[in-house]
Amino acid sequence: MSQRMKRRQFLSQLAFLPLTVSATKLFADSFDDFVKSQQAGVEKIKNDFQSYQERYLDAFQQYQRELEQEWQNIEISNQEAWVEYSKDLKQKTVVDYAANEIRLSYKTSATGDKKDLNTPDSLSQDLKSLLNRTEYQAINNDPITRLSNEQPSQNNSSQNRILLSELNEVYGSADIATKTLASAAVITSEGTSKGQVVTVIIPLPKKLPIKRAEKYYTSAVKAAKKWNIEAALVMAIAHTESHFNPLARSHIPAFGLMQIVPSSAGKDASKYMTGKSRLLTSTELYEPDFNLATGSAYLSMLQTRYLKGINDPRSRLYCAIAAYNTGSGNVAKAFIGHASMQRAFGVINQLSPERVFEILKHDLPYAETRRYLVKVMGHMESYQKALA
Repeated sequence: MSQRMKRRQFLSQLAFLPLTVSATKLFADSFDDFVKSQQAGVEKIKNDFQSYQERYLDAFQQYQRELEQEWQNIEISNQEAWVEYSKDLKQKTVVDYAANEIRLSYKTSATGDKKDLNTPDSLSQDLKSLLNRTEYQAINNDPITRLSNEQPSQNNSSQNRILLSELNEVYGSADIATKTLASAAVITSEGTSKGQVVTVIIPLPKKLPIKRAEKYYTSAVKAAKKWNIEAALVMAIAHTESHFNPLARSHIPAFGLMQIVPSSAGKDASKYMTGKSRLLTSTELYEPDFNLATGSAYLSMLQTRYLKGINDPRSRLYCAIAAYNTGSGNVAKAFIGHASMQRAFGVINQLSPERVFEILKHDLPYAETRRYLVKVMGHMESYQKALA
């Protein structure tokens, strides 16, 4: 008999030996300590997130109050747009990823008009500055990030990545892009309760959303391959969540391309990826590669763990997409009226994938999730064709 076989036999026999009282107590104490340590870890992450969420919301509200002193129409960065104000709060820059346009707004005197701004002379300078902005600079200049005590990662990639590099690529250079975009600008002037506002609206090229998607294609494919899911799914989720705005954020808060919530998807995915749960920071999640990897890991986790009781892979995919947005408990509610996914499996497995999709589309508890599922599936079909 080989040494390996002897060792296996010894271990199997050892497992059936009675434990002494002291050994039993030692085992019980060790197990109790293990459970307590696990619970303490979960509780720490929960407390850390609550503390972070409070700091984030306080920072958000403080910044909002400052903006209310200057602007009637307040815009703050969200899933669909990146927004930045000048230090004196007199100028607002909006890159609207959903509308595919740039808006530059300027506060002038209460009685001023377009000429107060001298727009033709300043517009090119402001555009050129925007087109050379790095993601690191954008994060570092963000008052909410600063007030919530976070610092952007100082790695070379984030310091060198141009926020709107896809625009420069379309036109060949920042200089050419500046001239072309300035010539397409539409200028409006509006009197508000906070003073006169001149807004420059610049439509962006129709092909820009495709170029923006291409920017993250390689990372999405790499992440999808690692976690054994479809690259088209990763691209579709990122498209729906953020329109490929790398600095997207929501009030929850959730961050980055795939809108990762640190306390839920972030915590679960980090454990799935590394074996250890931890609270991910917003600046980490603004890193495109890390965000796509984390979102992909979470999608994999949904399909292989939380929803593994669903037999048909297509039905499982539909449920995973919905769960990514609203949680598996709300998915279960669409089928059985309450949040037990284990009990919902039996019902789902009796249905065709087409019927599962229809039930989710009509019976998910929130209209947002119902729309979300349809959007993701539409985008996924487009990316499947593009990636074929």
